[in-house]
Amino acid sequence: MEQNKLLDIKVDYVFKRIFGENEDIFIDFVNKILYLENENKIISAQFINTEMNKNSLLDKSSRFDVLAHLNDGSYLNIEVQMCCTHEYDKRCLYYWAKLYENQLKKGEDYNLLRPAICIHVLNFKLFNEKDSFLTKLNVVDMETQKIFSNDFQIIFLEVPKPLKASYNELANWMRFLKGAQKEEIIAMGNPVILKAQEKLEYLSHDPETRAYYDSRQKYLHDYATEIRYREEKGRQEGRQEGVEVVAKNLILKGMPIDFVASVTNLSMEEIKKISEN
Repeated sequence: MEQNKLLDIKVDYVFKRIFGENEDIFIDFVNKILYLENENKIISAQFINTEMNKNSLLDKSSRFDVLAHLNDGSYLNIEVQMCCTHEYDKRCLYYWAKLYENQLKKGEDYNLLRPAICIHVLNFKLFNEKDSFLTKLNVVDMETQKIFSNDFQIIFLEVPKPLKASYNELANWMRFLKGAQKEEIIAMGNPVILKAQEKLEYLSHDPETRAYYDSRQKYLHDYATEIRYREEKGRQEGRQEGVEVVAKNLILKGMPIDFVASVTNLSMEEIKKISEN
């Protein structure tokens, strides 16, 4: 990796160093995602999970999310995900449920619960049926479309999706996440995005940060490779199991072994073993 190349902001460790250590950057990003303006804007945030160490970079259970308690009482968690994992939808719901549940201690009243918002920044396409990079989920009455509770929000930002001609503030943040050039960021006219870019440049030239980044990126690459291997292995095992079911059904119908072999491409030994079970 070239020493002057900027780090990828979508690597969770780098994302947390910028959005989880700079309150003004975090607040501007969140306000643009939630479309909060004027008196509804988030004006302060208390970061909750600020600890990071080299060992956790290679820990499978480690999550470099940005978790904050907002001035309106809400709890907000931002997660960056580089690749789609198995049953990601259930994973998202589980993380939201834990963010909501963990607000209460044993015996405390439900009226102490505050809105829980989960934002997922994705480096892959999750909703292929739509073009928009922004998806907001809530719990609604399926007949009237009335929102059941404002305590529930799950939001997805799909970075790979095209921005088209959109130049609103959120689209500009998406350009930053995509790796926009500094000249383009300056032209946006948002000093907070420019500050985020300068923080990224600083981290990119810091030897210790780059070493941590390289370790984390290697882990994420190995993890993604393992996920793909397991999924492919599962598909192959599923196909093999399906072939064996077909073979067994043909055998039960009294078909000759050589015919079963020609249909399933199984060896004579495999077919004999299936017929004996």
